Amino acid sequence: MSNADHYLAERVLTATPAQLTGMLFDAAVAALRGAHRMQTDGDFTGALPRSLKAQRILLELRLTLNHEAGGRLATELDRLYSYAHACLLRAGSERKAQPTADALDVVEQLASAWREGVLQSARVAQPA
Repeated sequence: MSNADHYLAERVLTATPAQLTGMLFDAAVAALRGAHRMQTDGDFTGALPRSLKAQRILLELRLTLNHEAGGRLATELDRLYSYAHACLLRAGSERKAQPTADALDVVEQLASAWREGVLQSARVAQPA
């Protein structure tokens, strides 16, 4: 195991659930950016591993949703994750970059909202 792999493993093992979700968003955005860049250059075959990684992450994010506790928010997040996943399937089948750009836009907005929510929760948790 390389030093980078060891470091990542340690980060994952010691991360809070909120930090793990942030790491998933980071990895999804990076994979989507890479896939989109390659698709824009016409390399749909090369983009496939990155697209598949983003698809797996989106499925993982869907699996972490607690619909009982999350109610409408969990339902809306599920809908957005499903939409982004469908965009990636469409990008591959139609060999077009735009659906990947659409998925990237959704995931970047969700990641930003997630981070803002985590920061606000941390501020509220801080004693005055």
